[in-house]
Amino acid sequence: MHMTQQIIGPHIWVKQCPEWNAVVETIALPLFTDDQRHRLTRYIDLGQRQVDWGGIHAEAKRFPREQQTLLRIAHALFNGGECQLAELGDLSSGGRSAAILLIGQRYR
Repeated sequence: MHMTQQIIGPHIWVKQCPEWNAVVETIALPLFTDDQRHRLTRYIDLGQRQVDWGGIHAEAKRFPREQQTLLRIAHALFNGGECQLAELGDLSSGGRSAAILLIGQRYR
């Protein structure tokens, strides 16, 4: 089972909603460890369709900078805001590729 499928479970509606898809796809990235993913998903309630972004960002303070940047990008995409593309320069090539993929999926 793909990591995204494990995260969304029965909430297939997530794949039809670009804002939510950006959140789930970010957390499913291989740049996040299973432990990080587990800690982040505590702040995402798919049943109630709520994300505790304050909790996610507080939790991510312990993560490497690259993961923090990707979560900020996901937050911006979730809220329909523009991403700070200048932050892409702080990412590794894998991180930049992931961010571009997320942005492209959000605006498909």
